[in-house]
Amino acid sequence: MSRDPAVTSRIMSAVRNRDTEPELILRRELHRRGLRYRVRTRLLGRPDIVFTRAKTTVFVDGDYWHGNTWRLRGAPSFEDYYGRGDNGAFWLEKIRRNMERDVTVAISLQRQGWQVVRLWESDVLADLPGCADMIERLVRAGKSDTAKAAAT
Repeated sequence: MSRDPAVTSRIMSAVRNRDTEPELILRRELHRRGLRYRVRTRLLGRPDIVFTRAKTTVFVDGDYWHGNTWRLRGAPSFEDYYGRGDNGAFWLEKIRRNMERDVTVAISLQRQGWQVVRLWESDVLADLPGCADMIERLVRAGKSDTAKAAAT
């Protein structure tokens, strides 16, 4: 069964690309822990959270748009989930391009000396303390490495 294009357009226009609920709750938790960060930076890939002193970037990837929904919904494969329906070939290609871009961005940022953390939105929602713990460890370790390098 095909959906009216106007309905699809309305649904898609409601999808947010920043300040999503998983991003906001993660940012609140990191701030509560005393970590200070930047948002809306002009770094490649537009990371959701940036710790400049620790040279650490955090991306909170949406499960659907970055290729994880098929696992969450128990589909047999990526192709079976994203390739279904009248416009399956379009969505397969679209999500694959997103995934390839994620890898390219991460490699480029790492070559520039940044640590790159990529989290699934579902992981943030399921285990906020665990995600925040991991980021906090990286950031605090990165800050101390920066201080050591400046002192030498």
